Amino acid sequence: MADPTIPATAHRTGRFGWAPEFALIGGGTLVMFLTMRGNYLLFHTLAELFSIVVATATFVIAWNTRHANQSQFLSFVGLSFPSVAVLDLLHTLSYKGMGVFPGGDTNLPTQLWIAARFVQAASFLAAPLLLPSARVAPGLVLGLHAALVTLILALIFPLGAMPDCFVEGQGLTDFKIASEYAISGVVALACMALWTRRRHFEGGTFPLALAGFALLIVQEMTFTLYQDPHGLLNAFGHFIKIVSYYLLYRAIVVTALQNPYDTMFLRLCRSEQALRDHLGSAEAMIAARTAELRESEARWKALLDCSNDWFWATGTDGRFTEVSPRAREALGRPSFDLIGRVPADLLDPARPPDDFPVFQDALREHRPFRRLSFPVDTTVSTGCWLMFSGMPRFSPDGVFLGFRGTASDITERRRAAEAARQKQTMAALGGLVGGLAHEINNLLQPVISLSDLALNRAGEDARLRTYLTAVRDSGMKARIIMRDVLAFARTEVAVSPPASVGEAVRGAVELARPDLPPGIRVLVGIDDRLPAVTITATELSQILLNLIRNACDAMPTGGTLTLSACVVTLRDPEASRLEIAEGDYVRLTVADTGTGMDEATRQRVFEPFFTTKPVGLGTGLGLSVVYGIVRNGGGVIAVDSAVGRGTAVMIDMPMAKPAGGRAPGNETTSETKNEKEPAHGEHIGG
Repeated sequence: MADPTIPATAHRTGRFGWAPEFALIGGGTLVMFLTMRGNYLLFHTLAELFSIVVATATFVIAWNTRHANQSQFLSFVGLSFPSVAVLDLLHTLSYKGMGVFPGGDTNLPTQLWIAARFVQAASFLAAPLLLPSARVAPGLVLGLHAALVTLILALIFPLGAMPDCFVEGQGLTDFKIASEYAISGVVALACMALWTRRRHFEGGTFPLALAGFALLIVQEMTFTLYQDPHGLLNAFGHFIKIVSYYLLYRAIVVTALQNPYDTMFLRLCRSEQALRDHLGSAEAMIAARTAELRESEARWKALLDCSNDWFWATGTDGRFTEVSPRAREALGRPSFDLIGRVPADLLDPARPPDDFPVFQDALREHRPFRRLSFPVDTTVSTGCWLMFSGMPRFSPDGVFLGFRGTASDITERRRAAEAARQKQTMAALGGLVGGLAHEINNLLQPVISLSDLALNRAGEDARLRTYLTAVRDSGMKARIIMRDVLAFARTEVAVSPPASVGEAVRGAVELARPDLPPGIRVLVGIDDRLPAVTITATELSQILLNLIRNACDAMPTGGTLTLSACVVTLRDPEASRLEIAEGDYVRLTVADTGTGMDEATRQRVFEPFFTTKPVGLGTGLGLSVVYGIVRNGGGVIAVDSAVGRGTAVMIDMPMAKPAGGRAPGNETTSETKNEKEPAHGEHIGG
């Protein structure tokens, strides 16, 4: 069985190979040569009839195999042969000596010869240009050649517009010789075009077609030399024509009849290779696109890592399906802990909901929303506020898919705004109560003075003395209240020796000891090496007594009161946010385990005359006085509290700097330090 990978041309000639064909060609050439020697007109007729028969047979084969023939080149060549055959037949019949056309000179057959060769050369040039993929329309090819032949015959016969090609007694005209050169040039171009497209041919077809084209050039060069139409050069040209036609016939017959599937297989192989090349290009393009996508992903990831926002997504049921890792920084718990939860699980119920109802409405109604904020319940004791923005997602057919959006931690921004608002409120209240305190002090002065004078003149009247004493004592208490109000309202910093935090704390605890309710335990963790602060000892004692009294009131059933202190260094932007100078501070913390307070109460604790105690048990000036002393001393005070979690009051007081250098003490360099271990612990009360 023959190897299917070997072209059919390698084994199509059977046992004897090409010998029979060579024998036939050799015998036919000998017969033609002998005929030429005996009768040239007969030789010419036989030679032309041979080319006409070959052209006609080639056309018949090309036409009947037009659907199976895979070579568009050979199909076009075969379909162009009828027009050449018609002109060659007319050339044969009009040849000198045939007597078919009146006149019988040599010019007419020479004109028809030139016309046939122009048509043949033009067809040879057009055929390679159809490669590799153009489809031949047989009807269109035949129609164009029929129109061309009709035009040529009209120029030669009725119109007589064709230039002379042969003049009796003179020989070939310049037009005829120039035409032969032009035809040779066109065929040379056709050979070049054929060579550039040689890979589109099955192995045995290309040499036959190229040789058939090239022999046409030799043929035409030969026909530029003869002077006698019955001479040897004319005969040699016809021999070359016979060989050229035979080679083209072999190319078409071999391709269309003997091995049509070789060309089909070759086209399939080339299509496969083209497909592989295309796939290779596609793979390279995909790899390049993948690299671009990875680079874009890395770039966006870097940008997201730099962003202060974190990203979230929900499904159609409103539950979180995606949460970026940065959520842990705000919420104090891993992002995957939120997967499957709804936004309502984030809300802190102990604080006002702010924009949360609007946020819920937007989620329910599938509306976009921006910059909606609400408090969030976190593992961090100070709490957190988040600002959400989101857009609904829909499928191409309008089905709701969920939300995607961002969340920003606005805790510090909100606290800064609250601090600024509180500062403005306190400044306004300070100015108001300061003016009132002066006026009331002026009114109390005669009450107290005249009460003393009246007591001196009351004599032994006990009832009158009781009345006057009550008036004077009320005036004195009112004066003490007004003094506290003035202390809150004043803006100047007291000039007095720096206070020792440790001594002030121990002194305040000793003063408060007798009034401590049972069940309250006091823990003091103060390092004696802490530096002094700019607030005076008297003011610091007043601050501590107020805070201890409030802490005890918040623990009616008992609890733990902790007083501690440490050194911190505040730098920008934290210092700017708190509106204090950069530098070293002593942080005094008074914490209790009492009932705590909600957010609304926490925001108002420093307002004058604001109190949560029953009427008659508090004036509402304690924490406002503390606030005024701390702010006037260049410090800052903050309250951290939640219902059921107790309250912690943190006071940052500037460190005193002696003239000789920095204040002594254990200093650290971080912006916020952990509290130092207490040098000693003191338990007061039981």
